[in-house]
Amino acid sequence: GGNYNPPRNAFDLYTPRFVKGKGKDKMGMCPICIEDVERGGEGKKVWLAMKFSAYNYHMQYSHGISASSSMPFSPPLAFRMTSRSSNHKSEKTTMKEGMCHKCMKWVAVEGIKDVEVKVKELFWWKHAATCHSSTTIEGEIDIFEDDEVYAKLKALGSAAETSTRKR
Repeated sequence: GGNYNPPRNAFDLYTPRFVKGKGKDKMGMCPICIEDVERGGEGKKVWLAMKFSAYNYHMQYSHGISASSSMPFSPPLAFRMTSRSSNHKSEKTTMKEGMCHKCMKWVAVEGIKDVEVKVKELFWWKHAATCHSSTTIEGEIDIFEDDEVYAKLKALGSAAETSTRKR
């Protein structure tokens, strides 16, 4: 179910393609989760509340997609390991940090607890969501899988640009 919701452009990874409900009951379907597993999705419909930021939180912290750019957050420029004195046996003694392209600071890309996490990129994405805005690493390209779906979208984008220029 749901109604078609046009994305900002063919390569917009953030905007839900389908929405249902109104006001506080409005929900959006995740455009990443619905994709087949072979294409990086989960092959299932995941509906999330729009009004209470569940959709935004899911896109940013489950998939690393920026609400402002509709693209994936840029990765760290570099990584390093730093020592830390742990207070408990369940804490790490070394931490991985990533260099941010925007603020040029070293940012922890993992938690201090020595446990397996569900979404390893979560710590980086939380930093990126507050720091990056819609910026990306200069020259960052090739974020899409070059397959038949990409070729069709690219062709549609070119056709749309041509028809817009003709008006």
